[in-house]
Amino acid sequence: MNKMAEPISPGQYMWLVAISVVAGGIYLWPQYLVTHMGSNGIYALFTTTAIAVGVTLLEVAIALNVGQPTFLASLRKILPVLGIGFVFPISVLVCLVTDAIILALYGHMMKSYFYPLTPILAVEVCIVGIAWWIAIRTLSAVARSVQFWFPIILLLLVIIMAFSSIHLRFLDALIPSPHFFIAPWLNSVASTWFLYANGSVVVTLTPHVEWKRPRDAYFTAAFAILGQGAVLLVFYVIGLATLGPNGVSHLYWPLVYIFSLVSVRTFFFKGIGAFVIMAWTSSIVLYLAVHMFCFAWSVTSDIRPPAAMLRWGVVAAAGGLLIGATLFVPSVVQAREVLFHWVTPATLLWTLLVVPVEWFLSTRYRRRNREEEM
Repeated sequence: MNKMAEPISPGQYMWLVAISVVAGGIYLWPQYLVTHMGSNGIYALFTTTAIAVGVTLLEVAIALNVGQPTFLASLRKILPVLGIGFVFPISVLVCLVTDAIILALYGHMMKSYFYPLTPILAVEVCIVGIAWWIAIRTLSAVARSVQFWFPIILLLLVIIMAFSSIHLRFLDALIPSPHFFIAPWLNSVASTWFLYANGSVVVTLTPHVEWKRPRDAYFTAAFAILGQGAVLLVFYVIGLATLGPNGVSHLYWPLVYIFSLVSVRTFFFKGIGAFVIMAWTSSIVLYLAVHMFCFAWSVTSDIRPPAAMLRWGVVAAAGGLLIGATLFVPSVVQAREVLFHWVTPATLLWTLLVVPVEWFLSTRYRRRNREEEM
């Protein structure tokens, strides 16, 4: 274990894994899925979540087998040349591109609904700046921030969904169609994987928990992914039952539209837009902070003596690349096209190719170490 990091609790680990997926792109859900599968979108959701659980369990196994403090350090042990020069750069690149597009789309959404006179770049800089401020801290400090804010975010979402439930009118739309087609299902699975892609954050976080039993790491990580899958399911139900398949498929931000319908006249405010902004902005800030922290830690953890300023600079560079990449996203239409049809399928293919190989090599590494000890 890296002595630079204090151990975190299994509960903190669960919150960190949970915020590293889904949270950044929840506002895009479930328009693309319903457009291509209608009421059968539930099958794609279950499939994607199952794949995410399987990938996460393999990443936990990699971390436990190798026992290194970061993802890059693990690659250095199991794949010395290709790991450092090929696997790690590509893994970082696909995560960076995905996060940049998600950030750009969030800025467009905020401008469309909440801040029409505010430049999108200003929104993005504020989000990345706060994420940088969190990511430059130690692992335990980042874990405490996520542990404090994420339950509050979930509580706000529960309140928002409770108010939104009065508009459920298309409950029949939740019944899957008897006609099931393979091509739309595979397309939907491949195009919504961005919700679960986190750049092997699990490999970095797993060794820094004092597990009583190795199986606890598997259960905790799987529970975090399944919990986020449950959040997606609830939003899917609310979106489809409120607007129906046609309404969801024709709106770029269906959830935002649904929440804009809610009016709470018994309080000192009329709508719940402030709560939506608070919940989603906090989510994407924490989501980016965890990703940037793990990236910076992988890059700087082996440098001795440890220099906090260097890690701050690496986090700042990652944030700068995120903001710079958003400048190449000219419109919502093109951003969604690139995310759904190019980046996300490529990310899923890369994950399904690389993670099993890493797991196999980590198993051999562990077996070889045991034989040498004997």
